[in-house]
Amino acid sequence: MYGVFADLHVPEPRANLGLLQFGAIGLGMGTALGASFADPDRPALLVCGDGGFMLGGLADFNTAVRHHADVVVVVMNDGAYGAEHIHFRQLDLDPAISTFQWPDFATVAEALGGRGYTVRSRADLEHVLRAVTERDRPVLIDVKLDPDAVAGARSH
Repeated sequence: MYGVFADLHVPEPRANLGLLQFGAIGLGMGTALGASFADPDRPALLVCGDGGFMLGGLADFNTAVRHHADVVVVVMNDGAYGAEHIHFRQLDLDPAISTFQWPDFATVAEALGGRGYTVRSRADLEHVLRAVTERDRPVLIDVKLDPDAVAGARSH
């Protein structure tokens, strides 16, 4: 996630709420909701991992839909607890225990009443970014990643 955040910019320091220093996996969606309710005239952007989203984001995404929150959620989905996956690889251990078959997050977002998109390529991303500008409800963008291609991972 640190690599992702290095490329995100905000117009002022107050516009950024960082949660990584707490090691609080699963609290991102609740924090994004709080930010959205605190300043309803500005959209809230949450960038989180798939594991963190599964630990609390699903229920809170439904809350965002029910309360018409202007929230965009980007799930960086490597199908694993990424930090653990990297550690297993670095120690030459089998990372299988850190991988998961999550549900299709875009489909789940739609089922909950939001908008869901899946990104597997740059072309997908460009399409989704255009669609997000016309959002009328909470949006979830499921960005598919290879857990062995993220920074720090080592493929065999």
